Amino acid sequence: MSKILKSASILFIATIISKIVGFLRDLVIGYVYGIGVISDSYLMALNIITVAFISLLCVAIQSTYMPIYTSIEEKSGKEKALKFTSNVINIIFIISLIVSILGWIFTEPLVKLFATGFEGERLKLTIQLTRIILFSVGLVCITYVLKAYLEIHDYFLITGIMPLPYNISIIISVLLSRVLGVEILAYGTVFAFFIQMIFLIPFCCKKGFRYKLNIDLFDKNIKKMALAIGPVLIGASAYQINSLVDKNLSSFLVTGSLSALNYAYKLNMFVTGLFVASITAVIYPVFSKLGSKKDLRKLKITFCKSINSVILIIMPISIGAFILSKPIVKVLFERGAFDESATIITAQVLSCYAIGMVAAGMRDVAVRVFYSLEDTKIPMKNSILCVISNILLSLILIRTMKVSGLALGSSISAIIAICFLLFNLRKKIGKFNAMSILMTLFKTFLASCVMAIIVLKIFAKISLISEFLGLIVSVSMGAIVYSIIVLILKVDSTDYIIDIIKSKIAK
Repeated sequence: MSKILKSASILFIATIISKIVGFLRDLVIGYVYGIGVISDSYLMALNIITVAFISLLCVAIQSTYMPIYTSIEEKSGKEKALKFTSNVINIIFIISLIVSILGWIFTEPLVKLFATGFEGERLKLTIQLTRIILFSVGLVCITYVLKAYLEIHDYFLITGIMPLPYNISIIISVLLSRVLGVEILAYGTVFAFFIQMIFLIPFCCKKGFRYKLNIDLFDKNIKKMALAIGPVLIGASAYQINSLVDKNLSSFLVTGSLSALNYAYKLNMFVTGLFVASITAVIYPVFSKLGSKKDLRKLKITFCKSINSVILIIMPISIGAFILSKPIVKVLFERGAFDESATIITAQVLSCYAIGMVAAGMRDVAVRVFYSLEDTKIPMKNSILCVISNILLSLILIRTMKVSGLALGSSISAIIAICFLLFNLRKKIGKFNAMSILMTLFKTFLASCVMAIIVLKIFAKISLISEFLGLIVSVSMGAIVYSIIVLILKVDSTDYIIDIIKSKIAK
C-alpha cells in the first residue's frame, strides 16, 4: 500500500501544478475573449476534435495497450514489447493522418453535427479553426501511447506534468492571436500538442524506449488490441457523447452559453482530474492484478477503501462549490471581457455541476473494477444508460433552466450511473461492504453541511473587505472544521487519506 500511496502522492502534486497552469490558460482565454463569438468558436472547434477523435481514441488506446504490453514483456521480453510499441505508434500515425484528411474534407457537416445551432460568423469561424486543429489528432494519440509506457514503468511525475508544455503554448498562442489574428489560436493548439508529445520522448528513452520503423498490421498482438478497443471505445464514448449533447444544445441558446458551460465544466473537471484521477490512475494496476488473480476478497476491500477515499475528499468540495459558486467564478474569471453577467451564468452552471461531483468520482472508480475483471459489457450498458438519461434530462431541464439545466442533467446522469454500477458489481463479485460506503456518504455530507454554515458566515464578513481574502480564509477554516468532524465521526478511510498526507510531507 505504501508504494500506491507514494505514487498517488507524486501524481497528486504533479497534477496540482498542471491544473494551476491549466486554470491560468482558461483565465487568459476568458480575459482576452470573454464569452462571445471567438471563444464559442474556438472552444467548439477544440471540443469537436476532443470528443470526436482524441478523447475516445486515447482512452481506448491507453486502456488496451497497457495490459498487452505488460503481457508481451513478461512472456517474450522487453525487446518484443518495444517492437510492439513502435508498431502501435506507426499504425496510429497512419490511421490518424487518414482520419485528419477525411475530417478536413468533411469539416462543414462535422461542425454542423456538433454545433447545430451555430450560424453565420460563429459557424464560419468554427469550421475554419476545426480544419486546422484536426491535424493534431495523431500527435495526441501517440502522446498517450508514450504516457502509458511511462506509467507502466511507474513514471507518474512526468505524466502528471505532461499538460504543462501544452498549456503554456496555448497561453502564448492566445496572447499572440490578439496581434496576429484568431487563426493563431488553432495553429498554436496544434503546436501545443506537438510540444506535449516531444516533452515525453526523452523520459521514454530514459526508461528504455527505442523507436523502430516497423509496420505489421497482421501482428497477433495488434489484432488482439484492435478487438479489445471496440468495447472500451463504446464504454468511454458515453461521457464524450454527453458532453457533445450538452454543448450542442447550448449552441441553440444565447451567445456565450457554450462558453459559460465550458468554464464551469473546466472547474468541475478540475476536481475530478486533481483528486479522483490521482487515485484511479494508481489504483487501476492494483485492481487489474487482483482481478487476474481472482482475489475477490482483497479486491472488495481495495474497492471500498478507494471509493470511500473519493467520497471523503470530493464531498466537501462539492458542497463548497455549490454554496460559493459565484465568488469562485468571480475571483477566477471576472476580468477583462469576462463581466458580471458572465459570472452569474457560469456560477449557476457550476452549482448544478457540483451536485454530481461525488457520483462522478465514484463512477470512475467503479468502472475500473469491471475492466480489471475483464468485463466490458456492464460499463458499455452503463454508458448507454448515461447517454439516454442525459439526453432526456437535458431536453426537459433546458426549457426552464436554460444552460444550467444541461449541467444538472449531467449530474443526475452521474448519480444514475453509479447506482447502476454498484448494483451490478454486487451481482458480479458478491456482497461488499456497501454499508461502509453509505455511512461514509452520510457522515461526510453531515460534516460538509456543518462546514458550509461556518464557511458562509466567515465569507459574509471577510468578503466585505476582499472576496479573494474571504474565499481563502473561509475555505481554509472550512477545511479545518470538516477534518475535525470526520475524525470525530470516525469516517471510513480517514486513515488512508492521513497516510497519503504523511507520505507527501515525508517526500
